[in-house]
Amino acid sequence: MLNKYREPFIVREVAPFKIEGLAIPYPEFVPKLYNFCIELGFHKGYIMPSRAFCSDENQGLPIILLSKHFGTFPFDHGRVGGRLATNRHGPHSQHGDDLVIIQATHVGYDPDTGAYGTYHRPQISGDNSCVSCGKLTNVITPYINRYHFARDRIFLSKDTLGRCLITAKASFIDFGSHPVEQGLVLKLSKIVDQDSQGIIHPLSAASTTQTYEVSPAFRKRMEEQGYKWQTGKEDSIGERLTSDLFFFKEHFHATDDSIHLERDLIEFIPDIVSAKYPSLQAAKTTVQLEFARVVQSIRRGDEYTGRNLLYIAGLNIDIPEYNGFPPHTYFIPWAAHVQLGNETPKEYIHPIEQEALYKKLMAQDSENPDQADQKENIRTILNAPRLDIKVI
Repeated sequence: MLNKYREPFIVREVAPFKIEGLAIPYPEFVPKLYNFCIELGFHKGYIMPSRAFCSDENQGLPIILLSKHFGTFPFDHGRVGGRLATNRHGPHSQHGDDLVIIQATHVGYDPDTGAYGTYHRPQISGDNSCVSCGKLTNVITPYINRYHFARDRIFLSKDTLGRCLITAKASFIDFGSHPVEQGLVLKLSKIVDQDSQGIIHPLSAASTTQTYEVSPAFRKRMEEQGYKWQTGKEDSIGERLTSDLFFFKEHFHATDDSIHLERDLIEFIPDIVSAKYPSLQAAKTTVQLEFARVVQSIRRGDEYTGRNLLYIAGLNIDIPEYNGFPPHTYFIPWAAHVQLGNETPKEYIHPIEQEALYKKLMAQDSENPDQADQKENIRTILNAPRLDIKVI
């Protein structure tokens, strides 16, 4: 007998990502991270850090500090947008006895306005305000543009009979006979009631639009939000087009490695484009998706089997030059995966979640007695005798 059981449609959501009260300046974060490694049983002088950051120049300070506190330049696990190259686990594991991976997407922050998404680049003259992560911005911008286009072309109104209406361009509607192939799609079933056969009928149609009577539930929802329906006057839906009322069908825009970002983010794009700071929401979402993907790759692979490993993911907040202070970076921890040799303690069977991870890090000393003296190392190299490099 055939198994006819069918799983219902299951929605995937990202977890709440807190920022307030969890930001750690990198000069404080990295020595705390090192001391946490030592507390876990990692061995001084045998720890090989790896970073998975974007390639932007404003990610340089974290790399310098990792080199200083771990005593070696970190391995590179990074791809565009702060994604992690899981096929580099093997090479990384061969570079040290104990392994650390720090993965972070990044977003710019303006201390004057509190806004996220841009960064002042001093190497550019004139107005040097740029997007903070070009790859992430490139992925989400087409969707942001389509979202704002739709907000201005979906209208709410009330007719003389007292019916509350929604009018939308036909290109936003997934008709049974002519479904949307690409673009923003309204979830009309959340706005309009279906008939007894599960069909949604328009009240009227025009050359490029369809008009429907909204359901009592949607009408109540709008009124509870303070919206006042206006008779005989159309009002664009604007910011009332919330993320639960639409989705996207897309042929992916990206043609390089950033296509992986677009594929990862597509189901969360409504939350991203409707957020106050889309770049921040995209970065937070990427961190969460990456952490889950990378932990799975570690557990399924054998590259780190029997080794001490700490994998920590978070968000880098890029601060431009401010009040005479040079550019710097803050780290917002998200989660961490710990495995210790062949027997990981029970407390680390599950990942360390955000609040607990922050407490773990903040409990560490901010001083690292094992940090390298980079100036002295460079001075020693400059004074080293010149070698006669040749082929024998």
